[in-house]
Amino acid sequence: MDVDSASVDRRTGAHTLASGKSPNPDRDVVGRDEELTRIRALLADARAGRSAALLLEGAAGIGKTTLLDSARSLATGFTCLSATGVESESVLAHAGLLELLNPVRERLPDIGDPQAAALGSALGWSTADMPVDRFLVAAATLSILAAAADTAPVLVVVDDLQWLDHESAAAILFAARRLGPDPVAFLFAARTVSATGAARDLPVLRIPGLTDSAASRLVPPGVSADVVDRVVTATHGNPLALLEASSRLSAGQRVGAVPLPDPLPVGDRLQTYYESVLSGLSADARWLLLLLAVAPESPAAATSAFERERGDAAGALDEASELGVLVADGRGFGFRHPLLRAAVLRLATPAQRRRSHRAIADALPPGVPTRARHQAEATVGADDRIADELTRTADTDRLRLGFAAASAALERAALLTQAPERATERLAAAAEDAFLAGDVTRTRDLVARVSESSAPREVRGRALFVLGMLEQYAGSVPRSVEHLAAAADLLEGVQLVRALTELAMARFRLNELDGIAEAAARIDGVADLADPEQRLLARFTSGVAAMLRGDLETGLAWLTEVRVLAVSGELEDDPRAPLLLALAAGFSGDVEDAMAAGAARIDDIRRRGALGLLVPALGIRAAGRAWLGDHAGAFADAGEAAELAEQIGYAADASVAVEMLAWQSAARGLHDDAAAALARARVLTDLAGTTRFAAHQALTAAFCALCRDDLAQVVALLEGRIDADGGIGARGEPLGVAPLLVEAYVGLGRADDAATLTKRYAASTLSSAPALTTALVARCLCLTAVEDSAARSALENALDAHEAAGDPFETARTRLLYGARTRRAGHRVVAREHLRAAHEAFVSMDLTLWARRAADELAATGATARRRGPVADEPLTSQETRVALLVAQGMSNREVAAALFLSPKTVERHLGSVFRKRGFRSRTQLAHAYARAADSAPA
Repeated sequence: MDVDSASVDRRTGAHTLASGKSPNPDRDVVGRDEELTRIRALLADARAGRSAALLLEGAAGIGKTTLLDSARSLATGFTCLSATGVESESVLAHAGLLELLNPVRERLPDIGDPQAAALGSALGWSTADMPVDRFLVAAATLSILAAAADTAPVLVVVDDLQWLDHESAAAILFAARRLGPDPVAFLFAARTVSATGAARDLPVLRIPGLTDSAASRLVPPGVSADVVDRVVTATHGNPLALLEASSRLSAGQRVGAVPLPDPLPVGDRLQTYYESVLSGLSADARWLLLLLAVAPESPAAATSAFERERGDAAGALDEASELGVLVADGRGFGFRHPLLRAAVLRLATPAQRRRSHRAIADALPPGVPTRARHQAEATVGADDRIADELTRTADTDRLRLGFAAASAALERAALLTQAPERATERLAAAAEDAFLAGDVTRTRDLVARVSESSAPREVRGRALFVLGMLEQYAGSVPRSVEHLAAAADLLEGVQLVRALTELAMARFRLNELDGIAEAAARIDGVADLADPEQRLLARFTSGVAAMLRGDLETGLAWLTEVRVLAVSGELEDDPRAPLLLALAAGFSGDVEDAMAAGAARIDDIRRRGALGLLVPALGIRAAGRAWLGDHAGAFADAGEAAELAEQIGYAADASVAVEMLAWQSAARGLHDDAAAALARARVLTDLAGTTRFAAHQALTAAFCALCRDDLAQVVALLEGRIDADGGIGARGEPLGVAPLLVEAYVGLGRADDAATLTKRYAASTLSSAPALTTALVARCLCLTAVEDSAARSALENALDAHEAAGDPFETARTRLLYGARTRRAGHRVVAREHLRAAHEAFVSMDLTLWARRAADELAATGATARRRGPVADEPLTSQETRVALLVAQGMSNREVAAALFLSPKTVERHLGSVFRKRGFRSRTQLAHAYARAADSAPA
């Protein structure tokens, strides 16, 4: 067969490679005009300063890699960064990221600490032996790409995304989603969208087979038209299959005198076809290919292993290269197509594969982490020495490569471990690392294997605890309760206390109040109160249980102790401490002190880039800020938590932040944004299995309906909650839906329903109830009072209770409602007093819609609202609010970008919107306007 003549494009005369690639891909790629148009548009967006992404999806050999090469050819003036997923390296954390970012390593000093330190440690650019936080690495990836784009537009190309290691894929996709007005284009290729996991939300371009006319142009000259048609039809227009099949036709087959091979290599048959090609190689060439196939990360070691056994490798390399199996790459020689490597491995017997791994291990120097892996693959049966070595490798990998690599090493070590109990301990540890790596499927599989074994109780308990945590934060809360309850029956000591605390929180999400009390009682019976961590967990669960059963004195005492313990030196490194502190404040109402005490801890979480902890911390802090009247800060925190949660796959914790985002959007008149956030919250609670228990979600939806004057919807939502669970509130308070529902009844003229519900609400509220509840009862009495004197008396009681509760928004709402009532009754002077106070409060809280309503009511009295500072008629978005708060603290754009995991250009764009919407002319003017909120903004 004449390989050269078979590789000539008969249209242009240009030589093409067997994979369908050509020396000038932009000019010579055939049948891909639509795809190239999309790629040119992607590059045009980047040149115009707009970051964009595109995922090419298609079968093996369909031409994705060729299109990526074309993109690089078209990207004149771009800095082109590339990475390719390798199946065998998919557990080696940051392997793809290192390949991608190495060309821009010199920009590392431009991104500042701690992002630079995290990225340098993850990629081996730094000698610092520090734990690698995957989210901080993702933030650093965004920052270094943005820095590289300062000098020239950047094209990021990732091939075989489905095989890229989890950490690299997460970091690159994080950057792709969060870069905005930055000249960075992202072009990915993958076999299927479903195989790429977190990339499912990217714009996708499906790559079909070539049309008949386009495919025929790849067939070499001398092939009859009838044979061309049959080859094109049989290969379904797959360029790789077409080239492989047609280039190896005999002379008789080319003219149709001899039947075509059956079957032709296409789809899955390509690998079988490659096996027939490989069978024609010499024994030396096949041995070298097997060494390269089992150690794609170490081609030099493969060559060395070959030469130790068989001498010079040049002849074998030439033979494999001439047949088109190997091609030169940046590290030496690599397989021309992944299917060729797969065919080499498939052809080898188990004994041959073990021998090749042993040869690679012998060629690697001691201490190289991959050496233990090759030794393990060369071993049959148990070998405790190698298992111990793999376990030590896992400990190193956890810092150097990440949790996925550690999990894989521990799983293999378990298979090599002779003692069954020790083996299952390693499987349980592998499950923990898989959970931390975010690999849901492997976590479930490993836990199942532990549960099915004869593992010790404690080991099975640890595995079930991991599965319970996985379900609580990223899955089904009811299933979480099942797993955590089972774990609690198996664990002891501090592990048991941790499991029971998580079980109590999961049951709280499901309104299982008796279950919370039961968990608290069990903790009290087993916790070692001399251990600060166990004491913190015990006091928290017992305090919450006491509050929910109405024992406020005991509950407040224990939750106060939580605040002291959470900020103590003994627990400064406990990641749960700031979260429990914030939750305790929500139950006790002691929000202001807790916010002050926990601010430094949450800011430390942000500086470390621990996004997994930052999401729930921001969601809880948003609620605290809203309580204190800092609604600009609450809007900022809720929006950031919601965005980050979606990107890292949180469900239950994310829904709280997304609901707060909906509330804040509605209070500013951003009704479309509020509706989108509510829909997202419903998806999350459906995923978590908590929708029917989510009183807070119904209350948020009712508030959003109130903001858009849909009182009938308020009634429908909240009457539904009364039918479902008696109408309890977000914190479990009896008839907590009453304040909004009474207001809706009054607005709809249903005075009798409003009065009846008010009586029920007042009767169900204890004299020892929190001050805010007392204020809301008095507000309902004010709204439903028939006589003005009774309404005035109820108002005074409400304002007294509001002062004790310290919730400026609800205070302003009470004044607005009373002012509107007295204005309609003709008491304009009294109405103005309350309406003016309400308007000023809403303006100070940046709640545009409510400020406008108060101003309209005030205008109806014949007065006008006083304006203080720039006009604020157009509301800011959550991200604009975040930027404004940090700029008000005196931060530069680059510092704001680092704090918010954005690019400086995105910050610049948002800041421009803030100046335009608020009429600011300087940063000083902005800082003055946001002085109060900035004092408590994240640093």
